[in-house]
Parts: sequence; structure tokens; C-alpha cells
Amino acid sequence: MYIKKLIYFLRNFLKIKPLIYNYPINKYASVSDSFFYRNDFIKTVFFLSNIASHTNPQIKQKDFVKIYIFSNTGEFLKVLNFTLKPFETKKIIFSDLNLKSNYGSFYVFHNFNENELLVKNKSFVTERGYLGFSDNSIFWNFVHGNHNSAYLSKKNKIKSLMTMSFFINEYFPQLTFNDCDKFDLVFTNSENMNVKYRIKTYDSENKIIDDKKFKLNSFNTTKASFENNDKKIKFVKIFSKMYFPRPVIFKYYSKYFDVLHG
Repeated sequence: MYIKKLIYFLRNFLKIKPLIYNYPINKYASVSDSFFYRNDFIKTVFFLSNIASHTNPQIKQKDFVKIYIFSNTGEFLKVLNFTLKPFETKKIIFSDLNLKSNYGSFYVFHNFNENELLVKNKSFVTERGYLGFSDNSIFWNFVHGNHNSAYLSKKNKIKSLMTMSFFINEYFPQLTFNDCDKFDLVFTNSENMNVKYRIKTYDSENKIIDDKKFKLNSFNTTKASFENNDKKIKFVKIFSKMYFPRPVIFKYYSKYFDVLHG
């Protein structure tokens, strides 16, 4: 087991075939996906549940939750604190939070007293919940968080779990885009360093239509938008030293939209 951990450490440290994610240093750490919110013509809701009741249902205990919210430019906006009773779920409506940013990211960290069962099984309290997006507040599209992105340290500092590679990686979303009028690719950087991305779009004959380059600073979020009224864009490829540069994707149609992971 020690040799295996050493190999994993060296792979991540040297950035040669690293794991998709690092492990938290603290075995009691709380882990969160990176979540994307928006408050423009599309609204966002998040369902926050007492994870303690799901992991240890035989023990009735409170779940103490912190939600850290950032703007699209990486500015820390606010932290929300909740105490959830056993089996309680709250609906967080982002348009009610009076955020000064139309979109950005947030991280959800749980803490409860009786989590020795998780520690014993070398697991972590992890928030991988579902976000809802709607343009009419009636019909909602749901998608879970993107990546086991970060953990909360003992000093309440957000530490990234994402890994970088020494080489440029290529990511190919497993869907086509020539059925929609336009689409957005959403990326969030939870690293404490800048991350560069390159997006190439292709037609049905694999010819390049567009080539965009951009850089994300720490905790930045970007929406790379592409018009596709003529339906020429069929495929997308993403290039980055981020080992697993998977975006959240919004596809827009004439009367509705869809949201998913690539």
C-alpha cells in the first residue's frame, strides 16, 4: 500500500500521467465539486441536503455546512452557513442572494461529528449534489457538480484537488453540436495558479471553424460562447495542461436549452 501511494504521489508531483484528482491531506477533510451558478436570463437553484443522514442514517445528527461563493472574476463574494437537521434539505435560490456577479462558482463543504465510518473506509464527506437551471422558473434542467474540485483545510482555506499535466491534454466532449443554435462551454479554475485553455471547433468534415485561446486565473469562471445558427459546428476539442478539462455545457435551441457534462 505504501509503494502504491508513493507511485501516485510521484505521478502527480512530476505531472506525468497523474491521477485525475489529488487526495486531501487531512483524512477528515470535506470535499466539494465545483458548482456553476448564473443569474442572467437563466436562474439557478441548488438542493442542499444533510449528507450525514445519507452516509450514517442510523445516527441522527446535524450537518454543519459552509458554501463559499465566487464571482466569475474569482472575487470571493460571501460564505453561507447552514445547520441542517437530520434528513433536512434546503433549496438555495441564487437570485435571492443579491450577488453582484451574473455568474460564477461555489463550493459546498459539510461537517458532522460522527464520520468515523467514512474515515475507516478511507472515504471523504463529498458534496456532488444537483443544480437546477431554468429560464422560466417552471421547467428545470438538472446537472450534478463538475469535478471533485477542492477540499476545505483545517484553517478554512479552499485547496484544489485538480491535477495538472506536464503535457498538453486533449479533451473531446462526447456529443455533437450541429443540432443547436448556440452553445456555451463553462470552465472554472480552482487551482491557485493560472490555467490556459484552447478550444477548437470543427465542421462535419473535421475542418477547423474557430480557434479560441484564453487564460483562467485562480477561482475564475468563464463562459466560452459559440454561435451556431448555420449548424456548421459539429465537434469541439479542448486543449489544456489541466489533466481533465471537462466543461459544463449549455446547448440552446429555439424554445428550450439543455445543460450537461461533456
